[in-house]
Amino acid sequence: MTTPEQAMEDQVRAAWVEVLGHDDFDDDTPFLEAGGHSLKATQVLVRLRRRLGVRLPNRLFFDHPTVRELAVAVARIAATSPRV
Repeated sequence: MTTPEQAMEDQVRAAWVEVLGHDDFDDDTPFLEAGGHSLKATQVLVRLRRRLGVRLPNRLFFDHPTVRELAVAVARIAATSPRV
């Protein structure tokens, strides 16, 4: 059975794969080391915003640069923010 934490990690990982065009990273690899840059980080957040219906600040990638960290931050925001 998938936990809510795992489900959010799956959502974040899927957005990374779509934007980066590969899955050659693990959940603790920083986005920049996986081949990302600021424009791609914004593209990931746009995908997550659309899927989850919540506002996500661009600074999330600076404070939470891995799939695992970003998933926790996004889950926290999604649990406390109104849907857009």
